[in-house]
Amino acid sequence: MTLLRKMLPLAILAAGGWLQAGGARASGDFTCTTAWKLDQTTYADCNNLPFLSPGNDSRVNLQLLLIDAGKAVIGPPPTTDPPTPPIEASASPFTWEAFSDQIGPRTPGQPDSGDSVADPGSSDYASGEGSRCRTNADGAAAFAAALAASPGVPAAEKTALTAARQALSPNCDDSGPPAAYAPPAGVTSALGRSFSAYLVGTAGFYGGDFDGARKAFASLAASPQPWLKETARYMLGRVAVNQAQVGAFEDYGALSADKIDKAALTEARQAFDAYLKAYPKGLYAASARGLLRRVDWLGDQPQALAGDYAYAFAHPGPDQRNVPVGVLVTEADNKLLTKVKPADVGDPMLLATLDLMAMRTAGPNDDPPPSAIKFDELAAQKPKFAADPDLFAYLLAAHRLYLEADPAGALSYLGAPPPPGPMNDLGFSRLVLRGLALQAQKNWTGAQALWLRMAPTARPAFQRPMLDLALAWNEERNGGLTDVFAAGTPIRDPQVRLILLRNDAGPALLVQRVKATDAPALERRVARYVLLYKDVMRARYAAYAGDATLAAPKAPPPADPNNPNPDEPDQSLFDWPGASDGYVCEDLSKLVRALAADPRASHNLLCLGEFARQHSLDGYSLNSSAPADELGGAPTQFPGRTFARLDAYKQVLADPKAPAADRAYALYRAINCYAPSGNNGCDGQGVAKSVRAAWFHSLKTDYAGSDWARTLKYYW
Repeated sequence: MTLLRKMLPLAILAAGGWLQAGGARASGDFTCTTAWKLDQTTYADCNNLPFLSPGNDSRVNLQLLLIDAGKAVIGPPPTTDPPTPPIEASASPFTWEAFSDQIGPRTPGQPDSGDSVADPGSSDYASGEGSRCRTNADGAAAFAAALAASPGVPAAEKTALTAARQALSPNCDDSGPPAAYAPPAGVTSALGRSFSAYLVGTAGFYGGDFDGARKAFASLAASPQPWLKETARYMLGRVAVNQAQVGAFEDYGALSADKIDKAALTEARQAFDAYLKAYPKGLYAASARGLLRRVDWLGDQPQALAGDYAYAFAHPGPDQRNVPVGVLVTEADNKLLTKVKPADVGDPMLLATLDLMAMRTAGPNDDPPPSAIKFDELAAQKPKFAADPDLFAYLLAAHRLYLEADPAGALSYLGAPPPPGPMNDLGFSRLVLRGLALQAQKNWTGAQALWLRMAPTARPAFQRPMLDLALAWNEERNGGLTDVFAAGTPIRDPQVRLILLRNDAGPALLVQRVKATDAPALERRVARYVLLYKDVMRARYAAYAGDATLAAPKAPPPADPNNPNPDEPDQSLFDWPGASDGYVCEDLSKLVRALAADPRASHNLLCLGEFARQHSLDGYSLNSSAPADELGGAPTQFPGRTFARLDAYKQVLADPKAPAADRAYALYRAINCYAPSGNNGCDGQGVAKSVRAAWFHSLKTDYAGSDWARTLKYYW
């Protein structure tokens, strides 16, 4: 693709905007900083990648394997190339939420029968514990339909029984004693009395009278009416599993295992097994299998639970599985993957997901750090992967590369690369791992050729943007930064390109991008902003005036004035009018000209400090490069050292020619760099507390008549 293709803006920084120190994507109450690299071995929610990786959320890895197995699908690709939805919709790295939004199938209106999830489109029950009462409405409808289809019940009795069922309005959160229930009067037919007994069982079940419910449903287990017979046998299992967990969940959903009724769990398993034997494709077969997962989870039966999930993933039909694939993945993650041991799992897909989790390395918030799986332990799993040797070879290669830093060993397990063509997700993962191993060997050319070969058949969502990241990282390390922006470049992802402009680009490349009328408008605005910012902050004062005349397209007005686009750099930064309150400074243009004439003059340094202070530029992301192992982490091509306020103040204090007023203000501002925490809040080399004490004493004695001495009451 060439640069003539239009690329709509995506974020270089996160919701905090340009004055944030780096990109962040939130998940729940936590903030996640995007790491722009492929070799991820520490878990973070926003750093998922579209190949099997230790650093991925376990749910992403499991979804990728399910897609390969034909048990899940990824949604239709974007209709534009390159994709132009919001960042999280298709880019890499990505959040679990962005990925799961495109995973299916999802069956609209899928019935929710059983106690496995809150509803078909929600994972609430998978992470917490839903209420048995949520099936009341569906149960009432099924009861009415079965009653209507029963000619042995007189019309008047049908009317009374239907009204009685509809009148049941249970509150399963009521912790009081079960209320007595009286079935409707006047029901005298034999079959009508059976439906009346079912009402007694239903009221007992929803009301928490599990013994009464069990008695009522047991009386119907041999009913001649098919719906009553089947439903009653199913409900015996539901009664038992709900009785087993009475009082076992604390206020916030934590499970108290010692409060589980083990005898009731045994009864539940027997009831569901009997139901499935009698009705393998019955009305409630999918729900019964889902509830068996619950029984094995409550009973702490990891091997049986692993088998339950293996079955559920292998049987996606609505009569076999009670929840959509995304909900099932979240349920398995919460109830199995975070608790089970590899020895308990025989299914290759689930075992591979566990193994990748076991290859993670410690992140900053891991306490205790994860215990990585040893290679011999992994190799011993070979018999379990007999049906999927390619997946097993991939795991061995990943261990060699990620945990042993042995790229040659990794390549030895990957075999020869397949011919170009369509790839499944394991095939894509194998090629990505090969590329990472080649780069670890400094074989830049070989890795680049591989990334380019993969691009034509990569999925537009997630995979293709990830290859842009891979290619850009390769070019950055191999001296090809300008090639990223050349005509015909295959690197099109806006985030990737803007990261390089922000971190790596030198003045010539930035000027070229501002002038490139065929470049995306946002890219031109970013290039201009970075150029002018670094001109000012890296002492290219003489170049600033000419660079400031470069024009870039104006930013479109934000759709919501109260919520401006955080991706847009604020060009008004360079319209700084100076300072007139306190220490007086000229506007930025005049200041830069003065700095060009005398860069060490105390007034010029202090005013540059005022520019930085008033715009909160201490610690600004453009002041430094990205981490060395991430995109943007190569040595910058922009010359000069970034201005640091505290260093400037110390330079003024060391200048014997500096006027007294300037020295007083430098002392005042240098001391305030440590307010109020006692930590240096200014860019620059810190100083000891004894030095700050001496500064404070000097300000109060040598410059006692200054406004700054009178204003400052403390040092920190």
